[in-house]
Amino acid sequence: MTDHMAAWQGALAAEQQAAFGYPVLGPKLTTRDQTLARTCQAEHERLRDETAAAIAAAGGTPRPPQADYPALYPLAADPRGLAATLEDDCAAAWRAFFAALATPDGPAALRRQAQDVLTASAVRATRWRMRAHVAKPVTAFPGIPR
Repeated sequence: MTDHMAAWQGALAAEQQAAFGYPVLGPKLTTRDQTLARTCQAEHERLRDETAAAIAAAGGTPRPPQADYPALYPLAADPRGLAATLEDDCAAAWRAFFAALATPDGPAALRRQAQDVLTASAVRATRWRMRAHVAKPVTAFPGIPR
C-alpha cells in the first residue's frame, strides 16, 4: 500500500470514528448543542461515504469501520470535549493525508480537499471548545502533534 493510500485509509478511519462518536455524545448535550452535533455528524457521514467511494474509485479497498469504538465511552462524560477530540482526530488524519500527497506529482485536487477538510475540522473543534469554555490554546497548525 502506498504512503498516500495508507494515509487516505487513516482519514477514512477518522471519519468513521467521528460518524460513530457524535451519536454517543448526543444524549448528554443541550438542545442547542444537539443541533450542532447533528450537523457535524451529517458532515462526517458525508465525508466518510465520499472518502470510501474515492478510495474505491482509485483502485483501493476502503477499510470497513470498526464494530465499536470503546475508547470513546469514557470521554462521553464530557460531551463537548469528546466532540473536540473527534474533530482533532479528523484534523490529524487529514493533515497526514495532505502531507503524504505533498510530492511534486501528488494530485493537487486531493491535496486541496485534504486541506479543506483539515481546516473545517479545526474550525469545528474550536467551536466545541468555545462552547465548553475550555481554556485550551488555539492550535496554530491543527493536526500536527505537539
